[in-house]
Amino acid sequence: MSAPKTSQLRLCASLLALTIGLVALFAPQTAGAQCEDSSPSCCTCHATAHPVFEQGEWHTIHARQECCRACHGGNDRTDDQDAAHVGMMLHPLEDTYLACHACHPEDYRQRAEVFAVVLHVTPQSSEPKTPSPVPTITPSSILLTPLAQTTTAITPAWDWPVVLIIAIPVIALALLWRRSHSS
Repeated sequence: MSAPKTSQLRLCASLLALTIGLVALFAPQTAGAQCEDSSPSCCTCHATAHPVFEQGEWHTIHARQECCRACHGGNDRTDDQDAAHVGMMLHPLEDTYLACHACHPEDYRQRAEVFAVVLHVTPQSSEPKTPSPVPTITPSSILLTPLAQTTTAITPAWDWPVVLIIAIPVIALALLWRRSHSS
C-alpha cells in the first residue's frame, strides 16, 4: 500500500473509533421510575443510612420488584426524607388488613403470619367486621401521596449537540471514502 492510502486508512479507522466512542458515551441511558426500576429512592437512602436488606428475608421477597411503597406506603419518588415518609407505615404487621389485603385479598393473614413468626410478633388487623366482597380490583387502603406533576417538556433522547458531534465524523468518513474511491 502507498503511504497516502495508509494514512487515509488510519484516519478513517480513527474517525470510526471516535464516532463509536462518542455514540457509546452519549447514547441515551435507560431511565427508570421508582418501583419499576432498579434503584428507588427508598433503596438509595436505606442502602446506607438505615440498611434493611440485611434485616431478614421479608425485605428481600418484595425487594426484587423494588416496591417498598406497596407495604409501607409513603412516597418512593422523592429523595427528600420528610416527603418520602408522609403516610408511611413503619411496621405493616401492626395492621395487616391495611398493609397486605389490597395485594393479597385471599391469603393476606397467612402471608403476614410468615413474617410475624420470623419477627416474633403478633400481627394485628383492622379488618372490617362485615367484610365486603372483594372487587376485581381492590384499591390500596394505604395512604399513597400524590406524585408531583411535572411541567417540563419531554426531553428528546438525542440533543442537537450530540447529533452534531456524531454527524461530523460520519460525514468526514463518507467524504474520505468517496475521495479515496474516486481516484
